[in-house]
Formats: sequence, structure tokens, C-alpha cells
Amino acid sequence: MKTLIQRSGYRFCIAQSISGLESAWDSIGPSSVLLSSEYLEMLERYSPNGMQFKYALAYRGDQLLAAFYFQLIPFNAAERLKLNKSHRLGLRSCFYDHVKALVASQVDFVTLVCGNLLATGPYGFKANPALAPYELQDIFDQLLKALFEEPELIHRASVCLVKELPQESAFTIDRNLPLHFLHQFSVQPAMVFKIRPEWRRFEDYLSALESKYRLRIRKAMEASGVLQHRELHLSDIQKWENQLYAFYLRTAANADFNLVELHPGYFTGLKTALGDRYRVFGFFEAGELVAFYSSLDDGREMVGHFLGTSPKVNGHYQLYLNILIRYLMLGIEGHYERIMLARTAIEMKSSVGATPEQMACYIGHRNKLYNRWVPSLLNYLSPQTDYTLRSPFKKATEETQK
Repeated sequence: MKTLIQRSGYRFCIAQSISGLESAWDSIGPSSVLLSSEYLEMLERYSPNGMQFKYALAYRGDQLLAAFYFQLIPFNAAERLKLNKSHRLGLRSCFYDHVKALVASQVDFVTLVCGNLLATGPYGFKANPALAPYELQDIFDQLLKALFEEPELIHRASVCLVKELPQESAFTIDRNLPLHFLHQFSVQPAMVFKIRPEWRRFEDYLSALESKYRLRIRKAMEASGVLQHRELHLSDIQKWENQLYAFYLRTAANADFNLVELHPGYFTGLKTALGDRYRVFGFFEAGELVAFYSSLDDGREMVGHFLGTSPKVNGHYQLYLNILIRYLMLGIEGHYERIMLARTAIEMKSSVGATPEQMACYIGHRNKLYNRWVPSLLNYLSPQTDYTLRSPFKKATEETQK
């Protein structure tokens, strides 16, 4: 079912499924695999519990200008931020956490998310390359206002969240510009590993490291040397699907912030839909799967996707560090320019050479009065996580003298 809305010279075609929109949707490029109709159709089939979808095509006359992707999800702050699971010590800290959890329990609403809650990055819209940034912002402004004015189209969602725009494509929030009702905020940075053009082999990367970091990586590789490492094809993923999902759940449970939980059939569905553009690898001990990781081919960028490890052997074999090492091997051997490693484990990712990239997020409430309080609530409920960035590469002078 499609709904047509006319507003301020634009025509919006709004649908709850990608089916029937594929040709127009895929005609806008360049685009990410995470905004392809194949991926979005798969996610509808294997959607996280409670998630629904909206798609919007924006036209001026007969000219297709932009495409917008939304996920709708129920949100309870105490549950999603895991504020009821405090491990802080001290009476004052416990009291503070209790009050914070009590406040968060009252923050309960349906959220309209422009973007993908299953990935870090700007996967909420794509536009005609000829479209100026200001015009894109104006189109999005008109679309959000139209959706807020017809809340039944968005399951009465009261809040819109725009996920993770890179600095070069961030919106300009100003009271005199479109989207002025949105509030900009930041989350932990995405960790990105940039591959130098001179790195043809993994050994070239190792040579660029300071000795202590190079030694650490070699020791981690030695620790996992007794394990079998191989790519999982579709039949393997189907065979090990329950174990993959159990390992993923363990990893997700350790996160401070988790908005969604994958469908148990997600890995099989994604491999079926994308083929070689989605790859899954496993570590095996005596024939048993003990860890996995996966990646998406996104043109010049490789996207590190979901992973998981067995709790019994992770530390002994340094599995998480070995997974990062394997991502680097894949990226270098695949001649990618960069690897997106998401936001978790920032310190460890920096120790192998990944660097932080700040991304802008935006949020706005449908009710103008409530919208004034959004920044204060964000600041109060935001998780505080400290981390130390490492610099593993040799200094330029040292490399010159080598």
C-alpha cells in the first residue's frame, strides 16, 4: 500500500514495504549495499522483533530526487540503555543509578529511525547526486513535518531519530534553516581502519607498526594457531545457524546500548540475499565452532558486521583481537580503502590502527513543548564511557630512516 502526499512543491510516495519500489529505489546512486533493495527486502523478511518499516520517495514533478528509509521500533530507555544493570559501587552511585533508571522507565515511546539500527553509519537516505545539500535538507524537513502531521502513517511515533551522518554530510541546524526543530547530539565515534595504498600484503601493515604492537599481534596469531579458520558458505551458515545466533546474543548482551535484537534467521537470510557481498568466517576447535565474524562488501569500503565468540575459549585464544586481525587481512587483500569497525571496543580497535570518526545524530519530538526538553533528557540519560586511544604506527621520521 502506497500513500501520496503533496507538500511545498514536492510529492512523496510513502510505503511500508520495498516491494514495488525496487526499480525507482535502486535507480538513485551511488549507494551502499545496506540501502539496496535486496538487503532491505531481506530485512523485512528477517526483521528484529517489533520492528516495522517505512520508505519514502521524493519527487518534484516526475523527477525522483531522493529516497528515505525508516525503521519504527518501540523504545524504553531503561531497557535499551540497560540502566537497571548497574555495577557501580558506593551508596551515592547506586542511588544515582536508581534515580536514573526510574526516570528512564518513564521514557517509553515509538521511535521513527531514519537509518539502520543494525549498522553504524549513514544508511537512512540517498539522493540524486545533483541535489544540493540545502535542497536535500529542505526535502527531509517537509517529509518529517508531513509524517508528524499524519501520525497514523508512522504508527503514532512521537520521536524521530536520524542516525550517524559523517561530518561532511551533516545537517546544518539553525533556526532560520529547514530541520531547525531537530537537536544534534553525538554518540561514541565510529572506528575506521584506513588502508594505506602502499600496503599490498598484511606483512606491509605489520612493518608499519611499532615493535610492541607488532609483537602483540604476532603473539595473538600464535595463540589462535591451533584453531582452524575458514569461510562459511551458505550450507555452513545453515548448519551452524543456532550457534552463530547464540554467540551473537552473548556479544550483544555485553553492550551498554542495544536497540534491537536480530532475527534468528538473519545470517542465513543475508547470505542468501547478498551472496558473495556478505561473507562469514569461523574459528573451529576440534571441529566445533568457537567464534565467527562477518563482513559486507560496500564498494571501496568493507563493513565489519556482526560477530560473536564462545565464552569458554575467548581469552585463551585472544579471539576478539584475532577477529580484528582477520578483518585487516581481508581489507588489505581485498584492496579496500577503509574498513568500518563500528563503535564498540574502541581502545582495542585503536591498538591495531583504527581511528575514531565522529558522526552527527539528530532527534526531535513531534510535540513542540516536549521537544524543548529533549536536549536535557539526552544529556541526563546518555551512557558515560571512558576510553584511551592508542597510536600503534611508527612515527614518520622512524619510517623514513628505515
